[in-house]
Amino acid sequence: MKKKEIVCLMLLLMLVCLGGCKNASQQETKSLSKSPGQVEDVNVDIGVLRGPTAISIVKMIDKKPSLGEGVKVNYAVEQSPEVLSSKLLSEEMEMATIPTNMAASLYNKGVPYQLAAVNTWGVMYLLSNDLTINNWTNLKGKQIGAVSKGASSDVVFKYLLSQNGINPEKDVTLNYNPSPVELAQMLIAGKTDIAVLPEPWVSMVQSKKPQVKMILDLQKEWTKIQGSDTPFAQTCLVVNRKFASEHPEIVNAFLEEYAQSIAWVNQNTESTADLLKKHDLGIAPELAQAAIPRCNLRYMSSKDARPAVEKYLKVLMDFSPETIGGKVPDDKFYYQK
Repeated sequence: MKKKEIVCLMLLLMLVCLGGCKNASQQETKSLSKSPGQVEDVNVDIGVLRGPTAISIVKMIDKKPSLGEGVKVNYAVEQSPEVLSSKLLSEEMEMATIPTNMAASLYNKGVPYQLAAVNTWGVMYLLSNDLTINNWTNLKGKQIGAVSKGASSDVVFKYLLSQNGINPEKDVTLNYNPSPVELAQMLIAGKTDIAVLPEPWVSMVQSKKPQVKMILDLQKEWTKIQGSDTPFAQTCLVVNRKFASEHPEIVNAFLEEYAQSIAWVNQNTESTADLLKKHDLGIAPELAQAAIPRCNLRYMSSKDARPAVEKYLKVLMDFSPETIGGKVPDDKFYYQK
């Protein structure tokens, strides 16, 4: 063999060897970067509505309990239902706490979220400066401060008025205010005598002006009509259907932690108030101990809560179909473990 041919053959062998080594190195690097059975990171974005419902999840926001290996959880506290709704429309959140009627409305629009649990069983109360008012009959001919005309809370109050023999369009005058904060301030200043307010503004009013009394607990008035086994399912937790089908173990782990978080809050109001000093959730820490019992926080799975949810949505459907998207959702609205 000629010398030139020998040199070419040797060069060819060297290239083959180098190529083999490079491939082996790449395989080794790939193997090191992701070993067999290694868990991929899963990001879970959870939207939290600022206000009473946020109290239910404050312990989880603070402690960030693990939902499994490789699971990264982000809690985003949003200022209003409208902001949270827009993020759910674009499916930016895997789970979120929202008004139950909003969950139904989103579902009826084809947005893939299911009701996973109910967390808040009503936070609405009727307050008054007028000591002569102590029942529904006394409200006839009166002016009543309210907020959010046409919202679910407004519809429920009108429903309760009608169920107690009062025509909400003729027998009373409802004066709507831009926000519960402004209405609370008007009640404190004596610029209105009667007001429908949610917590924590009920506690704020009574802390500033103790002579303002609670006339009616609207949650109790609801169960007088619907029955004690059908409480007012005002706020819920929703989960993205696709995420739930792909990661049921994460969703179930969250639900277990969430149930424990709500129970802890109810049993540890002072410690919850301390956490509210660290996390701005729209509840003043000094009001928390008074407000928490009246926030009616209680975890109930979608399966167990369904009768109460359906009754609530049926009332809204009869009075104001647009508040739930025009119809009561079907079976697939409810998440099942």
